[in-house]
Amino acid sequence: MHMKDHNAQPPVPDPQSQIPSPDIAISVKNLSKRYHLYDNPKHRLKEALNPLGKKYHKDYYALNNISFEVAKGETVGIIGRNGSGKSTLLKIITGVLTPSEGTVTVNGKVSALLELGTGFNMEYTGIQNVYFSGTLMGYTKEEMDAKLDDILAFADIGDFIYQPAKVYSSGMFVRLAFAVATSVAPEILIVDEALAVGDMFFQAKCMTKMKKMIDSGLTLLFVSHDTGSVKSLCGKAALLHDGRLMEYDKSDRVVEKYFYSKVENEQKMSQTTESNEDSAQGTGAKANTNMNQAAFLNNEEFLRRASFQRIQNGKANFVNIQLLDENEKEIVHVQYGQILVLRMAVEVCEDIHVLAYGYHIRDKNGADIIYSDSMIEDSSLMYPKKGEKYVIDWKFRASLMQGSYTIACVLSIPINLELCQVDFCDFVPIAAQMQLQRRNYSYLYGCVHWDNTVSVKALQDTPW
Repeated sequence: MHMKDHNAQPPVPDPQSQIPSPDIAISVKNLSKRYHLYDNPKHRLKEALNPLGKKYHKDYYALNNISFEVAKGETVGIIGRNGSGKSTLLKIITGVLTPSEGTVTVNGKVSALLELGTGFNMEYTGIQNVYFSGTLMGYTKEEMDAKLDDILAFADIGDFIYQPAKVYSSGMFVRLAFAVATSVAPEILIVDEALAVGDMFFQAKCMTKMKKMIDSGLTLLFVSHDTGSVKSLCGKAALLHDGRLMEYDKSDRVVEKYFYSKVENEQKMSQTTESNEDSAQGTGAKANTNMNQAAFLNNEEFLRRASFQRIQNGKANFVNIQLLDENEKEIVHVQYGQILVLRMAVEVCEDIHVLAYGYHIRDKNGADIIYSDSMIEDSSLMYPKKGEKYVIDWKFRASLMQGSYTIACVLSIPINLELCQVDFCDFVPIAAQMQLQRRNYSYLYGCVHWDNTVSVKALQDTPW
């Protein structure tokens, strides 16, 4: 029998246990950033002078107890609405801000592209800022001399490189900043929204360069409102909301949850309560053939797939969605170039002025590869009435790269097309799936092949 030693001291935590694994590039533990908000500027002085320590402020948490780790070589997207804490998080990771609580450990050489102008001296010329930025990152003048030609070629801002940064446009800023940030062979690259101001060609250059760096082992932390870029570039994603980490998982799952939460805040959720038999009945039906009526039956498998993060508002809904071959048979394994039919069985639950419908074909990473809708095809349903049913067939050729694809389908009521505002009636992230086989004879290197007309002319030997 052992006697308990009442004088024994509690064990001291091993400091080494607090150190992240060497395989971890970024470790964020219980991170919070708190600001004091005052209703009146005078309250700040009153609080400072109050002998009893009375508080006149309210605490605002830009970040609230966030924890996650990024392994070396991982690519992580940070998404969330404006004000969710994305930029604050990156500024703390890069040392621009200090946390109120918690710790951040970074293991590797960091290069960051934050808000426009961050790290630049507005009075310096572009050339001077290149060397200035290099010095901040620990590079000598000789090392930056060796990188200068590549930086100037990538930035491509011409003679403005010799002008003060204060005369630069936002596009010039981001061109030069990205060129510098990626020229120094960082182990960790942090990019915050800045690429959104670049032109289309420059954005494509940046994406291509980042993908090449990722292939060589770069760790990337990438903030963007472009969820398509996040899904195509990042293996994982973090969803922030009101300073809290809501989700940290594979990027396609997190992006779907982000989309789901955005729409959920604007619309009510409803569940389909009618049975399959009820779905096959009703007045005013537009599908009056046996084949089309069948689209409203045998939908158990569709309902199972559709249950994942489905969004509905009760105004119209998909009763069934099927991917068919030309013989009206459901299909999963698809040959390259095969003709497919995407069949939508739609039920209208209240009178609507315009009902639009469309589909996304997404690759295994959740990136949208093909998209079309009834507004593009000029085929929306005009003034559909409550109780009406429609069978909508999309017919297309599967000219895609070999791989796994998911089809998402949407019903919506247009509100303001110029502002991309719609009322989502039914959004099904996983309406159908297909496995596309490899193209015979020659490999398809792009995601999609479209029809081409090729003309070849042999020139006779003629003097020039």
